[in-house]
Amino acid sequence: MKKLLALAGIALIAAACTNNDEPVQECGQINLTLENSTAPEIEVSTRTVTDLTETDAKDYNIQVLQNGNVKLESTNFLTFKNTTFIFPIGSGYTVTAESCTEEVGQSANDGVGQIRYFGTSAPFEVRTNEISNVKVTCTMANAKVSIAYDEVFAQVFNGYTVEVSTEAEPSRIITFDSNGKCNSIYDAAFFNIDSKNPNLKCTVSGTYKGNVCTATQTIQLEAAKWYKLNIKTSANGRIDMGISVDDTVEEKPQDVEINPYL
Repeated sequence: MKKLLALAGIALIAAACTNNDEPVQECGQINLTLENSTAPEIEVSTRTVTDLTETDAKDYNIQVLQNGNVKLESTNFLTFKNTTFIFPIGSGYTVTAESCTEEVGQSANDGVGQIRYFGTSAPFEVRTNEISNVKVTCTMANAKVSIAYDEVFAQVFNGYTVEVSTEAEPSRIITFDSNGKCNSIYDAAFFNIDSKNPNLKCTVSGTYKGNVCTATQTIQLEAAKWYKLNIKTSANGRIDMGISVDDTVEEKPQDVEINPYL
């Protein structure tokens, strides 16, 4: 189930900002609350909205902008909730929320990364003497990649691995071992999506009768997708890289011209 994070109930309580009881500027206050929830788990197939509790969202950061200009720098959710921030009345306000930065999305868990959620509210207006409810819906902003080896492939080849890296960041290479693990313990790796070059390069290598065979395939990544690379050997000896996207199991087999029997 694809989990969407709903940051709900941002109450915009407009009031007059004063200094020594003298009106200085019309201002508004943003109070952010979260509804009932469970912690987000990524099973990317459905479109269910899941709200988060304060405990679940304690690591989220909130930012407030007006017409693209930052009015509140990135602030921890609990700090945001428990502190009174005052904003001038006006239109063009938006609130963004993220579970972690793009950098942490790829550096966490010994460099294999983690799920990153990000969202931006629709533009809203801070008004005097009115309360407006604003919702930020966060979706998975990066892509998840995992590996599985077909039983026949495992019998034909030995010492096989899969290396994956994005063309936008080729120096970050994640290697999956013969057990489908990266860094020996992780089942998947996560990649940020580069808008100009979202391609992921996948290289399979294995030994057959003393000969090292390799095959390379390129995949175009999209945010909020789980790419399941199924490595198998076809009847004619080629390595097939079947790619399933999401839990809808939309399999897109892609053949790589490598024949271990030659």
